[in-house]
Amino acid sequence: MKRFLWAGVMAGVTALAGAADFSRTGSDSIAMRGPIAEGDVDKLRRLATPGTRLLRVNSDGGDAQAAMQLGRLVRQLRLDIAVDTVCAGSCALYVFPAARRKHIAADAVLALQESAFLRTQANQEQMRRSLREAGVAAEDLDSETQALAAQLAETAALEAAFAAQLGFSPAFYRDFLQVAAQAESVRQRFPDQEAAIYWWPAAARLQRCYGIGGVEEGTRAARILPDGYVYVPALSALVMGDQALQACP
Repeated sequence: MKRFLWAGVMAGVTALAGAADFSRTGSDSIAMRGPIAEGDVDKLRRLATPGTRLLRVNSDGGDAQAAMQLGRLVRQLRLDIAVDTVCAGSCALYVFPAARRKHIAADAVLALQESAFLRTQANQEQMRRSLREAGVAAEDLDSETQALAAQLAETAALEAAFAAQLGFSPAFYRDFLQVAAQAESVRQRFPDQEAAIYWWPAAARLQRCYGIGGVEEGTRAARILPDGYVYVPALSALVMGDQALQACP
């Protein structure tokens, strides 16, 4: 139960109950539907065959450590990924960059949120507030805040090791902070919506700035421009583009 609670606080995702469903969709493809949870890597491993080439995803997030395990298996199996509807949160942070080639369908969305690294930057009061909003009793707040800080630090270390192992820049896990800062003024255009902030980096930036290549982004440019964002009602999400970010070296 505690791991479930911390996963929800750390991931900032819209759905964490249950786990992803995996099913074969063809002789060379497997579909993943739902939030990523502990044990999902074993589901993919059991279904994968030497002829499996493609993982089709529709996931709005899930557990970070489970997603890293899944990402490592995707890389090991040299799978391509196709985002059919949405790849958000932990799916976007850990599974998407691990794939060999990455295709985002015309109506689909790639949506990153805060990484574990950025969540470790939160102060104790912010962590307490998050835990309080998640339902932690007042008498447990001190101990749970310390435990959450330790869990965040552990996950951030695993995240850094994950980026190093897969060979892409850790800046991929840090630039969301600038995106979120600019998004606050945009969010005021949706006063009646509890819009979560996400980031959809362009294929060119993924390749040039972070070393994440092979991305076919569909109609991203037309959907993001000219306002610099797209609102996704199904996620209650404000998905920002790269306009807040400086050019990478």
